[in-house]
Amino acid sequence: MPSIKNRAQFLEPDPTNKLFPALTLDKHYEIVSEHCALRDGVPENVRNYFNTVVTLYLYGWLYYPFFTMAGFLSTFVVEMALRVRFPPKKLSKKGLDLRYIGTLLSEAKQAGLLRDEDFPSLKNHKAHSAELNRALGLPAASEAEEPYADRLIRWLPKVRNDFAHAKMESILPPGMTLTPLIQAAEIINQLWPNPKTP
Repeated sequence: MPSIKNRAQFLEPDPTNKLFPALTLDKHYEIVSEHCALRDGVPENVRNYFNTVVTLYLYGWLYYPFFTMAGFLSTFVVEMALRVRFPPKKLSKKGLDLRYIGTLLSEAKQAGLLRDEDFPSLKNHKAHSAELNRALGLPAASEAEEPYADRLIRWLPKVRNDFAHAKMESILPPGMTLTPLIQAAEIINQLWPNPKTP
């Protein structure tokens, strides 16, 4: 179980990172710089929250549990971005917006702002899965599989709620926490698309 990091070792890499020798600090920066950049049109409050989450991920180099916390918080920044992009049309009697992340994702999809073809990581995932299936002698994935946006709408609320209402401590490897960061960036970028050029 992690303890508070010793002051004398505060700026030293967390020894757990030695389990992933290819993921150097430079590699972490390279990955987030390439895959977690937000478009210029994203509002500053959303950008600031997201950059805080990415920075927390990078601090996982110093304290390994921060990787997991960043993955968890990436679901919150998606929810915040959706609320900013789709202000409530009505509030409860207590003045609350009762929509949850699944409802908000559905609104984004209905508005044409959550489309499979606008998830760059999905293309890489499909290519990797096809290559793995070939190597293992498995049949190719069906083209009729559930759209990625629909899968996100279905399981992102569960992931968010599992973290928010934790029943046990979760410590995940950096790759598993990088995926939600990349997904968050891709969702947020779709909410504020670049203007179409004539």
